[in-house]
Amino acid sequence: MIEISQLQTLVAVAKIGSFSKAAESLKVTQSAISQSIKNIESRIGVKIFKRAGKKVVLTLEGEKLFHMGNLFISQMEDVLDEIKQDKESMAGAIRVGTLTGIGKSWLAPMMLQIADEFPELTISINLGFQEDLVKEFDNYELDFLILPEEALPTTGERELIGEERSVFVYPDKPEYQVNGDLTLEDISNFPTILFQEGGDSLYLKWCKERFGKIPRKINKKYIINSHGNMLQAVQKGLGVAVVPVHVLNRSYYKDKVNCMRDIEVSNGKFFVAYHKESLDLNRVRTILHKLTSARNPLEQFPLNAH
Repeated sequence: MIEISQLQTLVAVAKIGSFSKAAESLKVTQSAISQSIKNIESRIGVKIFKRAGKKVVLTLEGEKLFHMGNLFISQMEDVLDEIKQDKESMAGAIRVGTLTGIGKSWLAPMMLQIADEFPELTISINLGFQEDLVKEFDNYELDFLILPEEALPTTGERELIGEERSVFVYPDKPEYQVNGDLTLEDISNFPTILFQEGGDSLYLKWCKERFGKIPRKINKKYIINSHGNMLQAVQKGLGVAVVPVHVLNRSYYKDKVNCMRDIEVSNGKFFVAYHKESLDLNRVRTILHKLTSARNPLEQFPLNAH
């Protein structure tokens, strides 16, 4: 393989027509220039320069290599200049990964505002499973990774985004009488909308915090792994549910369901992970500041709380 430095030597000698003057231009010794050219000729098996009086000129084979090398070096210099300019600009790509729930309710709307503020940015949002997201982050396929504390990768730096909290929601219908006398038995008897079949962790955490224990039975009515669709089911009167506050606050159904304001249960803290070396880029520093300096997006309470 011909090295870039060898191509640079070839181009310099061809343009100047002298080994000694090329050495002065590249700030190396003449013997280094001669050795570099010999290495190229040994690699391709033909001469690339010939003497023409006091000058050296390219052979036919050397001409082919010169044109390719000159174009390559020119393109490389253009790319390097572009990278240097991008370092301080707000142009280029930003890649963010997080879980579907927080992604739809908070991250996507926020990144939409950022995309509008910085039109030269290209923003890519990946909503997926935490195991896949961590692998992508470790492989430097993501600039930012937003996950619960316990799911964060061991690599990279981290900063707190906020604490996610959940709330109990119920239909605005007479048959769902929810007040201060609510018991665990009442909860167990209500038709219930769950996030997953094996047990809804937010629902169980809420019951544990409210009553000191979890229900022995759950009157399962509807199960779907989408908090937005859970709220839609509550609005239709199918049953009660426990959902993240930030999801409810940004949902179309926030004014169409009731919720209990007297207790919010913590679902854990969310952090943003990033690669320290990426902070050399202005666009990464700027987006990190916006993600971490705003009012905690996961603690805002819904407007129609009861």
